[in-house]
Amino acid sequence: MSPNPDSTPNSNSNPNPNPSSVPLLPTPKRLTLGTGRTRIGREIVLTLDPVFGELAGIVRSELEHLGVKTIREAAGASNASDASDASNAPNAVSLSVLGRGEMPEPIERELSGQDYPEQSYALLSEAGRLTVYALDRKGALNGIATVHQLIEGASGGEIPDLSIVDGPDIERRIVSPTLTWYAGFARAGFGTQLWDGDRWRVFVDWCFRHKINALNVVMYGFWPFEFPEYSDTTLRDLRMETWSSEIGDWVEVRFTHPNLRKPFLEDLIRYANERGIEVYAYIGMNSYSGGYPVVHPESRSVLSPELVAAGHVNNYDSLCTSREDVRRYLIASVRRIEEIGFDGLVFEESEEVQWFCQCSECQRKYGHLPPNEAKHSVTVELLEEYAKALKPETLIGIRWLREPPIVKDRERLAAWNARLPSRAKLFWAPGLEDDDREFLKWVDVFGPERIWSRNCEGSGFAASLGRIPYLIPDTFPEELRNYAFQHLWNDIAQFQGAVNTKCAAINGYGFEWYGHELYFMATAQFGWDCWRFDRDGFLAHASRHLHGEENGARYERLIRSVPCIHETQICPTLPSFPFMPNKYVGPEGLAYLERSAEAAERALRELDEMERAGLGNAVRRENAEATRIMVRRMKEVAEAGIAFNRFLAERDGEGDRGRMKRHADEALRHAEEDYRIVKEHYFDTKAHDWTGVPIGEYYIPMVVNEYRKTFAASLGDEYAPGDSVPYMVGGESLPWEWLLEWGPKIAAAKPLAAARPNAAPAGTPAGTPAGRSEAP
Repeated sequence: MSPNPDSTPNSNSNPNPNPSSVPLLPTPKRLTLGTGRTRIGREIVLTLDPVFGELAGIVRSELEHLGVKTIREAAGASNASDASDASNAPNAVSLSVLGRGEMPEPIERELSGQDYPEQSYALLSEAGRLTVYALDRKGALNGIATVHQLIEGASGGEIPDLSIVDGPDIERRIVSPTLTWYAGFARAGFGTQLWDGDRWRVFVDWCFRHKINALNVVMYGFWPFEFPEYSDTTLRDLRMETWSSEIGDWVEVRFTHPNLRKPFLEDLIRYANERGIEVYAYIGMNSYSGGYPVVHPESRSVLSPELVAAGHVNNYDSLCTSREDVRRYLIASVRRIEEIGFDGLVFEESEEVQWFCQCSECQRKYGHLPPNEAKHSVTVELLEEYAKALKPETLIGIRWLREPPIVKDRERLAAWNARLPSRAKLFWAPGLEDDDREFLKWVDVFGPERIWSRNCEGSGFAASLGRIPYLIPDTFPEELRNYAFQHLWNDIAQFQGAVNTKCAAINGYGFEWYGHELYFMATAQFGWDCWRFDRDGFLAHASRHLHGEENGARYERLIRSVPCIHETQICPTLPSFPFMPNKYVGPEGLAYLERSAEAAERALRELDEMERAGLGNAVRRENAEATRIMVRRMKEVAEAGIAFNRFLAERDGEGDRGRMKRHADEALRHAEEDYRIVKEHYFDTKAHDWTGVPIGEYYIPMVVNEYRKTFAASLGDEYAPGDSVPYMVGGESLPWEWLLEWGPKIAAAKPLAAARPNAAPAGTPAGTPAGRSEAP
């Protein structure tokens, strides 16, 4: 007999309790707590409605992961290998997953009234019985995911009596992890790009349990899959150098992507699909598209002599689409990707904004257009060809129109909307630019059903900067806040704006998993129960969901205090990095660096306390270790900057040679230790120039050399810089230099679309604007 849907778990129930009392993420829409508890043992009696019989394997897998040793099936349930009547296990907890035919009418009515009924579910827990009700397979899976979180987080092995009715705020909640990222161009691989199939399944499980229902998998660079027709474009036997801590030097190795060593992609996509997760391939439109531009350099877009003389480079390795061999290759590539089993392909236009291919044929076809208009025209043409080559059910997405000016003419947007193939979805829309008025314009012109993502790339920025703690701007100095617009707070505001305007999806561009799980949790929370928290409430809840109550409080404290410093910010003679251009030089800069070093030291003590208290599961250990590496880096960067500033002050003051030498040695020691940490913990570190465009993502050797130049001018050749260290700012950053002008305008914008009309989020303190909070 099913629990009574018209009653709460018991007469002393607590409707809408504090979310921290049941640390689920995303939080359920409606939760009522009772006073009873159910102990989860090593045996569960399972009842599956026949309409959900195909989910038996998934339910069993989830329960076994939780340590349940015996799973019996009640009489009349769907077939299972060790089915027996529930009477054989009188003390076991029962779990039932039931559909319309077994659903009480009040629950069916409430689920049917959700924004997305097919994804919604109800869950009742009372007196040793857990019952999931769902109208559709998707809702049943979401209910099972909540059961998993409840049991995993059970205090003392017990879960409270409760009643949940739940469903999402937006149809698709997407994250973008990296399978390859510029591999074979500027990089080889790091982080998730080194995972094998088993590790990827663990990540899919995490996404499933947090109700992420699509992955937009990044595949830039040499292809990480077999491609017999163009085998030389795959990521096999790539020559690279990696750091060996054993000998304290670089060693040359040949790297092959894990999916080429032991293929897992097809099985992984099936595994995700079974759990209700679609998988898209996120690739370049005609840049970083496999290894073709490297093995066939003649295929690249052409620069005119005038452009070369002006210092332009083909730093995005874009292909000339007027060439027939290029067109054949690109079509063959998208067909091969679809053949692997991907549910869709998402294309990104080259981020080059200053020029377009200058070959004679491109000049004939596009020479009358400005560079960006030419680029967008080619995008439309290629999308039309891809649409013909791909199955009708395969999703096609596009990131485009991202260049300055940020504010675009409505009529021009409407013209591009008319030219875009009707099945193409937008995986980029403005993110807080121009007080969100530009985003609202896009919603009006393109329609909310076509917008599947906004400009949410905080995690991607952290990955580009060499895995630094680029999370929240609260610890940034005021002048940096004028540029730091890609961070967790703004990702959240953009998610809220997408929900508020009823867009089809949100996409968190979470390029970096290690230490940045908060970005992924934000996508999960704000796509499901968007108005539960302001940003500070989310940080508190997510920290405790990740690390438990005691360690979660510690983790929240250190995230709120750990500094974020890029190495180039300490050297006044280095070019300004577009995303972090301010310099910490002089008395104010020195004072900030001293505070930062103290904050990093406190954060390390918090991590020590977390380890002493016990970190528990693998995700917690991984997060804590990655966070420790980031904090150690920031401490060394700050200490190097402190010593460098003291050297400058001594040089410009009394000029005591002994003190200058001590400061110089101290600065170099800390800078080298920073570099050592990166080299030992980041597989893909050394500057690369394989394609003729040097990219130094982490800049540390260049910074050390700048220190040496400064010291040598006062202390002599003992500090002479190295001749072999390339002077580079990174090819990736070149086209983004317009942010030095636009950054303050963007950072000053307000998230108008995220303001929820006439309502405040549940749990928001009095006086806090709906959907937003003030900085702490």
